[in-house]
Amino acid sequence: MAAAELSQRHGKSVGKAARLLTGFGPFPGVAENPSGWLAETVASAATPDDCTLYRAVFPTEWGAVASRAAYFHQSIRPRLMIHFGVQLEATEIHLECRAHNEVDHRPDACGAHPGRHDVISGCDGTLETYLPVDALAARLQDEQVPARTSQSCGRYLCNDLYYRSLHWAEQNGADALFVHVPQTHLLSRRTLLLAAEAILREALHAIQLQSKLSTDIDGPAVESS
Repeated sequence: MAAAELSQRHGKSVGKAARLLTGFGPFPGVAENPSGWLAETVASAATPDDCTLYRAVFPTEWGAVASRAAYFHQSIRPRLMIHFGVQLEATEIHLECRAHNEVDHRPDACGAHPGRHDVISGCDGTLETYLPVDALAARLQDEQVPARTSQSCGRYLCNDLYYRSLHWAEQNGADALFVHVPQTHLLSRRTLLLAAEAILREALHAIQLQSKLSTDIDGPAVESS
């Protein structure tokens, strides 16, 4: 991304100190979803003192994801959103690079179907995160945590939430990332928590660098009286 594009994108108003971490509740085949526990457990110590860390566990339901994503976007206007979800086939942590404006017509935890073919009608087919996923994956690997980048978040509720957050981030100068984790019999809770806190720290560092670059390009803001 060009420096001028970075400056323009991050010049809009967001809640600069607001960070949002989310996970999901149970769904068919997963009675205990580790992503919900992970979002609730990530230590506040992983964030700077001037950050407000919000946590939420979303029901694994099409309607709830749409309504709660909109609520959190508008009410706290987060500068950074990190969403966690479980992937049943995964044996390592997947840092998702993009989300798709497509919906898989699978039933949710309540048996409901989405009733639509896209996440947000009339929007781009694919949106990508601005966060440095390759560097994040490398950092986890340095910590001896099995991790890699992924080019597809699927088409289920994880993708639905990710696309909504990337779309909102694009419009409001924020950043979003989706992280798929394995079930806890493949990676321990301790390892998942270590990874989540490392991801949060590195993502915060990345947006601090982005903000510094934006300031260097535009110059410091001048208050008018």
